[in-house]
Amino acid sequence: MKDDIYAVIDLGSNSFHMAVMQEDNGRILVVDRIKEMVQLGYGLLDGGGLDPIVRERALHCLRKFRERLVTIAPNNRRAVGTLTLRKLKDPSFIKEAEQALGMPIDIISGREEARLIYLGVSQYIHLEDQEQDLFVIDIGGGSTEFILGHKSKIKAAYSQDVGCVNMTRKFFAKGEFTRANYEQAFTYVESELQSLRYLIPYKNAHFVGASGTIKTLGTLVSVFGPQEEFITAASLDHLVEKFIELGKTKKIAKSFDLSEPRADVVGAGLVILQAAFKTLSIEKMAVTNVALREGILFDLLGRVHQKDRRDETIQALIARLGADEEQARRVAITSMKLVKMLKNSKGDQIELSDEAVRYLKWASYLHEIGLAISHHRQYKHSAYLVEHADLDGFSKQDQKILATMIRYQQRKIDPSAFEGMPDYLLLITCLLRISVLFNRGRYLKESPNVEISLSKDEIKLQFEKGWLKEHPLFREDLLSEQKYLKQIGTALTW
Repeated sequence: MKDDIYAVIDLGSNSFHMAVMQEDNGRILVVDRIKEMVQLGYGLLDGGGLDPIVRERALHCLRKFRERLVTIAPNNRRAVGTLTLRKLKDPSFIKEAEQALGMPIDIISGREEARLIYLGVSQYIHLEDQEQDLFVIDIGGGSTEFILGHKSKIKAAYSQDVGCVNMTRKFFAKGEFTRANYEQAFTYVESELQSLRYLIPYKNAHFVGASGTIKTLGTLVSVFGPQEEFITAASLDHLVEKFIELGKTKKIAKSFDLSEPRADVVGAGLVILQAAFKTLSIEKMAVTNVALREGILFDLLGRVHQKDRRDETIQALIARLGADEEQARRVAITSMKLVKMLKNSKGDQIELSDEAVRYLKWASYLHEIGLAISHHRQYKHSAYLVEHADLDGFSKQDQKILATMIRYQQRKIDPSAFEGMPDYLLLITCLLRISVLFNRGRYLKESPNVEISLSKDEIKLQFEKGWLKEHPLFREDLLSEQKYLKQIGTALTW
């Protein structure tokens, strides 16, 4: 397996994409692309389930992707799911999908999707005016992302639940594009986007439309005149009138040489883009094919090259909430010392993966951010904040794992909370609990010199002779912890 080959997978509401890329002296070369119009959004049922036909279509596509992934190193690939997978309430599908693909699937928030899109586009768009802001719009199958930034920094990002698939289902399900359903759709989308005018300070911005839907629309508007670099409001108006004249999706497909699946949704995409032009008073928009997949790749490259955005997010959250950075650092130092001891110890030990160690480190830093709300049951407040905040770089699953660890950093452990989680989660939660316990005095020099060893059902601590006798409060805490761990079948001994 080559270290410089990467695979990124975008499981959208309309299409599933896989891009295989090579890093070559700072350049990114596309080696292979696979795309299928799975139209997952069409299969989303009212109760949050998935239509059986769409389900099988999605799994079949993922099995094909898996065949291409065989030669790519596990650390060099990442798959993300967007709006439809966020809305899906059937966990069995995610499990089946991961088995079909042969790797984990990260479900990301709308905010994280927007961040990754901007990360991808900003690497390729070079503005003549270096002081000008970049405003990126990406119309997906289930949502549309609006991101304003300056150079590599995002100023504002919003994800609106209007996409070409869900708007097609709502207004164009019969395969007709009439003036009546166009006007209904436009009024609806315009009302959904009204708040953007006040939320995003977009004056003097360079507008760029990203990804497939806007790229298709850019190609269609060029049919009416000379090839132009930009989409304009007038060209969109002209295209709307042509669609209404054709009236039927099949006629639109034939007239513009589109596949029927693409023609089914492009009308809704046109309405969304036209409403965005009107709401944001856009005069012209450049088009790029770069978007989410490239953003996923650059984010992945950061992780591989030890520039993980998630580490920056953790530190920013601690600072924003005014948490005790010194205490967070003390607990993190202790937990990493425990990990190092385990790696260096002899005998039949349980090995912790790099992924498990990262979660332990992050949870150690975030374990008491809930103090920003209240000291009373701060561990619950901390867990809530971690699970529900917009954390750049983290998937929904990442946040759920961290929240579970932080929620059970003390007191009674509920084993059911760990069901469906990684096998190592309960163990690293125990290590977090011990690290927090060691730093109750909030002074690093008070932490004991200790050795630790693990087996399947036992955590064994070895203290300096006489240390526990000199620290009766700590010994009481240790005895209480022993009782809590015994309830989940883990023996804590010393």
